[in-house]
Amino acid sequence: MELYALNLYFLGDTQKEREYDYCAHGKIVFKIDGHNLSNEVSYWCASVSAYRFLRSIFENHFIGAEEQMIPCCGHFLIPSHGGSGVIISGCPNGIDFDVIHKDNDVIIRTQSGVEYTVTFEDYKATVLSYVKQIQDFYLQNPPRQFENKFDQDGFSAFCCDWHSLLAKANALDENNLQISKITFDGCDSFAENDIAKIYSNGILLKNMKFISFRECAYNFQQIHGGNGICVAERDITDSALSFVFYTAPKTTRIVFLQKSKIKEFFSKRKTAQRFYDLQKQIESFGYTTYDKS
Repeated sequence: MELYALNLYFLGDTQKEREYDYCAHGKIVFKIDGHNLSNEVSYWCASVSAYRFLRSIFENHFIGAEEQMIPCCGHFLIPSHGGSGVIISGCPNGIDFDVIHKDNDVIIRTQSGVEYTVTFEDYKATVLSYVKQIQDFYLQNPPRQFENKFDQDGFSAFCCDWHSLLAKANALDENNLQISKITFDGCDSFAENDIAKIYSNGILLKNMKFISFRECAYNFQQIHGGNGICVAERDITDSALSFVFYTAPKTTRIVFLQKSKIKEFFSKRKTAQRFYDLQKQIESFGYTTYDKS
């Protein structure tokens, strides 16, 4: 397995302008057994790519959340978890693939379904070498400058999570690796009004959380078996119209709350109808839900 960047650079016409770009760009080479999973494009966001590869040492990654392993951009950084974590938003362009941990191996599965298998130790060592290359590039350049406090806080959160993951990876061995799996210890619960948008590959919530159908289907199949397209359990009882999606480490529950009797009476789309509309949307995208009521 090979993973590294070529011709790294910051955007800007002058040295001063380049100091305000906090994303490292360049060509990214990613090969397994001689097969090239990247391309010749030279503008990929190498810093965010390295961060996502670093995260993938500890958790599975699935295509579909617009969090590509080799993204075009990732300049919109939002602090989370009190500034110790970060949410990264970019654009739909990039190269993506599933990264799935299985026993002591890591499976890379492309969008076309081709699978490559590498040992976990090889994967970790290659990723850490890539991460060091990007980190060294920052250290060899002047400190980053920022237009405003929002940008500075976002980059600080990015760096904080980067170094936290790096320290965790450097201290890791196969015996204490814990891949993020569903614990069923608690559940993140949201109301239907927390849904920002529904896509063919998942549900975006207003807090920037993305429920990936691909991830949920994989997790559901690992636990219950089946055909690998079921993403959630649904409860159709009057007291709890809800879907529980198989996200990890906690499941995600979306609840459809009934309005007052008067509002419900005059509503054009009653609660049950809105619930079934989401079920139909999920099915139209090729996925199913399991009725547990």
